[in-house]
This record gives sequence, structure tokens and C-alpha cells, in this order.
Amino acid sequence: MATIADKRKQDLRELEALRFVTSALFEVSAEKIDALRAAFEKNSAFYTDISDLYLAVKKTALLREEKSAPAGARASATPHNLFVAFTTNARFYGSINTDIMHTFLSQIQKEAGDYLVVGKVGESFLQDFPREARTIATRSFQDDEPTPEEIKSFLRDTATYDHVYIFHSSFVNVFTQHVATLDIAHTPTTASTHAAENIDYLFEPELPRILAFFETRVRHLLFRRVLLESELARTASRLIAMNAAEDRAETAVASEQKLIRRASEMFRDARLLEAFSAIAKWKT
Repeated sequence: MATIADKRKQDLRELEALRFVTSALFEVSAEKIDALRAAFEKNSAFYTDISDLYLAVKKTALLREEKSAPAGARASATPHNLFVAFTTNARFYGSINTDIMHTFLSQIQKEAGDYLVVGKVGESFLQDFPREARTIATRSFQDDEPTPEEIKSFLRDTATYDHVYIFHSSFVNVFTQHVATLDIAHTPTTASTHAAENIDYLFEPELPRILAFFETRVRHLLFRRVLLESELARTASRLIAMNAAEDRAETAVASEQKLIRRASEMFRDARLLEAFSAIAKWKT
């Protein structure tokens, strides 16, 4: 009986440690989300306008056939596409990483191009899909949030693609996050290009130099915006997941405490029965 009680107490200590961890992660996420949300919502209209301007510049460049392609880019009637799933290295983000991977794998069945999964969680997820994994490259940053050098390296390695579709976590509100897809190259489709056919812009300096600026500095700016939204969505997802985990841990701790009390009472009752039995034998 003592051995069973000791095991119950060990289980209780482990559950209490789990409750402490989930509570700590919840508090960290709660403190972090306010700052992230303020940063994301700040100058939101500016990012929308600069994104629209980037698209307009590329439309005009394509219409005038003055597009300044990055070094090594292929001139082809068929767009050179890259599809990228952005997951994390760490876990405890609820289901958002899994949702990204399911959406990504579903989409690439319909689209031709090159495929890339960023993050160790996504790489681990691919182990359950060996057939698809053969055509998908993987890449991981040092942390969930890439350093400036890692961002530059990623953008440099993807600059030769006509379209770079990023599958990432998108923030709706604290309780809702979903998977969004964004072409960070902001390359217009054929239909949208022709829709701007009658609009003529005057550029100073010349269009190729402006386009080169947008393809580097502005793309970098907008990509950092995607990373910020992803971090905000992941933090919100972790907040909800850790709140639910803390509630489950509280329930498990209470249940384990109840079992320990019951085991202790049974142990005491058994000792009393042994004592009464011994007394009865002594009297006889």
C-alpha cells in the first residue's frame, strides 16, 4: 500500500510541475500578445498602401516589358513558383503548425513548382508523408523568429522565383487564427495585369531602378510584416492552448489528490482492521 501511495504522490508532483509550466507559458504569452498586437496594428494602412503600390509597379513593368529580373531568373511563359510552409522549431502552439502543413500539402497537389518547409515541426510532420516529402526541401532558422541575416538569406535564395507563396499563421483575434497564403513577390496574374492596361504612370527615377528597390527593400519590409503577424497568431494560439492545458492540469491534480486521499483512507482502514483482528485473536 505504501508503494502505491508513493507512486500516486510522484504522479501528483509531475502534474503539479506540468500545471506550473502551462501557467508560466500562459502568463508569458498574455504579456507578449499585447505588445505584438500593438506593433502589428501600428501603421496598418501604410503596409496595405505600400503593398498595393508594389503590385502596381510590377504591373506597369510587365506591361512595358521592362521588368528587371533578378540574376539567374528564367524567362519563361510558365511562372516559376515556390510554395513555402512556415512552421516553428518549438511546439506548444496549439494546432496552428498542423493546420499550416495540411493546407500546404493539399495546395501543392494542385500546383506545379518548387516546395519548401521551414521549421523543425513541419519537417517532423513530413515524416508521416514520405511520398510527398521526396519532392519537398526543408530549412530551419536558428529560432522561431529569424535573424536579420537569416531573413536576407531567405529572400536572396527566393529572389529568382516569379511567385513565392508563403503559407503562414494569420491573426484574426485572440480566439481565432487561420492559415493565410501570401505571394511575397507580389507578381500580378495575367488577368490583373491587363486590368491595369489603361493606367499609365510616370516614374522618376526610371522604372527599372524603382522596381529593383521594391524587389529588395520593400519586399524585405513586407516579409517582416508577415513574420510579425505569424508571431502574433502563434502567440494567441499558445495562449489559448496553455489556458486549456492549465485547466486540464488543474482537473488532473484535483483527481490525483482525491485518489491519494482515498488510498490513504484505505490504508488506515486496513491497519485498523489488522489491529482489531489482532485484539480479537488475543482475547480468544
